[in-house]
Amino acid sequence: MPEIKRVAVAGATGNIGPAIVTELVEAGFEVTVFSRSSSAKTDSRARVQQVDYDSKESLVAALKDQDALVNTLPMNVIPLDVHLRILDAARAAGIKRYLPSEFGCDLSDKEIASLPVFADKATIGDKLSETSQQDPSFTWTRVYTGPFFDWGIEMNFFINLKGPSTEIYNGGDVPVSSTNVAGVGQAVVGVLKHLEETKNRCVFASNTTFSQNKLLELSGNADKVKRVDVKAEDLLKRADEALKQSSPDFKTAFVSQILYAIFAGKFGNHFTKTDNELLGVKSLSEAELTEVVKKYA
Repeated sequence: MPEIKRVAVAGATGNIGPAIVTELVEAGFEVTVFSRSSSAKTDSRARVQQVDYDSKESLVAALKDQDALVNTLPMNVIPLDVHLRILDAARAAGIKRYLPSEFGCDLSDKEIASLPVFADKATIGDKLSETSQQDPSFTWTRVYTGPFFDWGIEMNFFINLKGPSTEIYNGGDVPVSSTNVAGVGQAVVGVLKHLEETKNRCVFASNTTFSQNKLLELSGNADKVKRVDVKAEDLLKRADEALKQSSPDFKTAFVSQILYAIFAGKFGNHFTKTDNELLGVKSLSEAELTEVVKKYA
């Protein structure tokens, strides 16, 4: 396949966008950041291109000279029609490789993909397969990294290491494959450097595996934080109850479904095989893990 030189990144100011931009620039790619605002803050070595995500014509024009597009716009925040428009524009502009907004749970598992929180991602996955079959010059890669390790620790998403209490799911020993945000960027670079090997398929990256009990141990707070044991299946009940309210609590519902996908322990979120070597994703040492945990504990 033709070499990738110019890469556009949509949504480069979110949770993982900045790290992806930095890794791409460091790897020698010419990076353009798409933004609704021409004054968006990003790596100074990247160019900012103002686009109108509501206009296919605007997107096609912006993509005209690009080789690849990495979409980091968050699903469930940015409407599905915008993501579909971006995909259609990428095809129309002749983009060689498209990376959709995935970077999380393994949606090749049909049960996970059936959860409402992942419905839009599943729709995009089907559209990608359909589009590449119709137009073989359009190729894609879905990157699965597990949850973002450092972000999840900082935001108390996996566990509340500061206390006074934290929920522990299914006993706390469920192993979870995870990647820090820099590792997500490394995975993206690896895809764009190995186009043929990653063509029209899912790739898996993980630079650490954690459990909630392991995080408590590393934090040194295992005896200080009160454990509230929760069965993973009860997270689905919590989600259903949140949606049945007179004013549905979508945030609680979606977060509960994501936590269920991560900690149920039956969906392959402990990757038995990864593409780390191909993609150049570097494993985190025990010291690096401890540093992240203690920083936010």
